Amino acid sequence: MQVSKVLVVDGDRAVRDALVTGLRFIGVEAHGAEGAVAARAWLRAADPDVMVLSDHLPDGFAAEFLHAGTAGSRAAVIMVVNGATTGGTSNYQADATFLRPISVGRVVEQVESLLRLREVGECAARCDFGRLSLDLATALLEHGAHKVRLGRTEARLLRFFMGCPDRVFSRAQLLEKLWPASVRVEERTVDVHIRRLRLALDSLGCADYVQTVRGSGYRFSALPQ
Repeated sequence: MQVSKVLVVDGDRAVRDALVTGLRFIGVEAHGAEGAVAARAWLRAADPDVMVLSDHLPDGFAAEFLHAGTAGSRAAVIMVVNGATTGGTSNYQADATFLRPISVGRVVEQVESLLRLREVGECAARCDFGRLSLDLATALLEHGAHKVRLGRTEARLLRFFMGCPDRVFSRAQLLEKLWPASVRVEERTVDVHIRRLRLALDSLGCADYVQTVRGSGYRFSALPQ
């Protein structure tokens, strides 16, 4: 399964690092660049799915970078701007724009939303398992008349499980399949998302579908444990 890439371009190191950390936690291959020059260097070697871009960079305006340095890029763009910003970005149509101050969690949610839209264009719109149906565009999981919305990582985890029912996967294997190889993520991160997925499934009466196999890992199955 291909891992999504996100480039965060912001001259404020604390903000940049916080966003990169938050994005890596949800299974995104996130990279940071302090300005336009560093961002262009990264773009020469890779093509991100989403760019999170500050309006004022240490070495120029965001609009100048977007028009001059990202030709041919397929990335969606999220702008983070000051309320009193001038015309530095007014001529560029971003996919989403936030005014500072904005929480890291809100930006991460928007990245997740844009990535879901992209993923839907690359795969089937729905994924089914028995009476369970997962809408990949909205991360909405349905079981009969009952519905629950999943987080992006839980949706990716469930989609993977739905495609490989009754197979046992260790935590290490799930990390390898669903998180970027370049990011160090502890195995307990898998347990966190498994717990969230079980809670969502429990609201639909399907918590037993995610089964713990002692000493081995996890299995997704409608069969009794």
